[in-house]
Amino acid sequence: MRKRLLTVGMLAVGLGLQAPAVAAQTNGYAASKKARATALTDCERQARAMRFGKQTIQRRNFLKDCMIDRGFYGDVN
Repeated sequence: MRKRLLTVGMLAVGLGLQAPAVAAQTNGYAASKKARATALTDCERQARAMRFGKQTIQRRNFLKDCMIDRGFYGDVN
């Protein structure tokens, strides 16, 4: 009987520790996704202020560098 209680207790602790970790990962992803969108919007605003055309290499390079300065790496378009 004691062994069964110990197993159930360990299972409950294991499940209790995993649920908040999953929720934190989801919320962290949503926050970083929103932060990336905000940074991209600001970088695009700056590119428009510098009068870069929509499809110029200078604009793409500026957006890439702007996003890297803000700590976001990867595809910028």
